[in-house]
Amino acid sequence: MSDLLSSLVTIEKALQRLDRRVLLESLQEGLPAGAVRTSLAAVGLLASPELEALYGWKNGTSTAGIAAVDDIHFFPGFYLLSLEDALANYRAFAADARWPVGWLPLFANGGGDFYVLDLSGPAEGAVRHFRIEESEHPIEFDSLQALSATLGAAFERGVFFVDPSGYLEMDDLVFAGIAAEFNPDIAWWRD
Repeated sequence: MSDLLSSLVTIEKALQRLDRRVLLESLQEGLPAGAVRTSLAAVGLLASPELEALYGWKNGTSTAGIAAVDDIHFFPGFYLLSLEDALANYRAFAADARWPVGWLPLFANGGGDFYVLDLSGPAEGAVRHFRIEESEHPIEFDSLQALSATLGAAFERGVFFVDPSGYLEMDDLVFAGIAAEFNPDIAWWRD
């Protein structure tokens, strides 16, 4: 099992422990690697082994019939986009000057913020946080694996939790410490 898949399984088990039933029932069956490659090629992007592993594990989250986006958060504030939804958002932002060609959105907050996988240029493979209200979008993780390992550790250490209202929340300061521990070369977590 790849490191990425191992981290995803760790996250899934943590979501089960936290009784995130709506999310778990909304995660869609994975896609064959060939389908991932073909879909990305249709918009001029090349699939990476990490993308094939992610979408082979689960094809994102179905939002059909979901009353509140909070119910499907994969980690606090964000849900995993299906490949179809990721590509629809990619196309929608193509004309935005803040969104370079090659940024594939993977996680969304429902309000215009995304975690994107950079599939072009010198930062290829890095994960950036696109904030709709900001002009700069820093690298927060050097790979999808680094993001998943960080999230897995946060779940295992209890930094992500369900609050009394049923929302998936986190201790931001403790999470920043875990992120710095797992991503020591990323300036975002050092500054």
